[in-house]
Amino acid sequence: PATFSTKGLVLKVVDTAAKFVVDPNSAYFGTADSYQKFDKRLKSGGKSSSKNNLTLTLPSDGTLKVYARTGSSSATNRNVILTQNDAELANKILLESEAVSVNMLVDGVEVAKKVYPAVSVAVKAGDVSITYPAGSINFYGFEFVAAGTTGISDIQAPKSSKDGATFNLLGQKVANDAKGIVIKNGKKFINK
Repeated sequence: PATFSTKGLVLKVVDTAAKFVVDPNSAYFGTADSYQKFDKRLKSGGKSSSKNNLTLTLPSDGTLKVYARTGSSSATNRNVILTQNDAELANKILLESEAVSVNMLVDGVEVAKKVYPAVSVAVKAGDVSITYPAGSINFYGFEFVAAGTTGISDIQAPKSSKDGATFNLLGQKVANDAKGIVIKNGKKFINK
């Protein structure tokens, strides 16, 4: 559909060029210590124009987070611009190199995954224009936290990046069978 809405937020998609596609694709966003996984993305299919753009209508003042990556892992010039009432709120080049590598458990096996940063800005109630003048951007999610609230409902709690990992008393990650006093899942153990 041309418009998506939930909990007072309205995302209007202008796609007269038929370039937008929603498809399954997973990516992690946040920090090395706190992140969340998204399983779908909205592919813009090209740079923004009068035929291809997004507008997000917000019900109140607050903070907006945009979870997005470039449409090309080698791109170094693709940016997302957020404007409201003709004022630029953010103009962020999305670089794959800004992702951090995080070891996490996937199906019981520890693997390294990239975690990408979000674009976060203070916003007022009303329309926020989202443009991407240099090339295709993949949007994974939009999160809005109203001013004066402490959180947002219906979001999965971020997964800890240290589940099952073992550390020494200096906080350094060590093998599960390392000798001495170790910390695992917040508890101290003595490995002999």
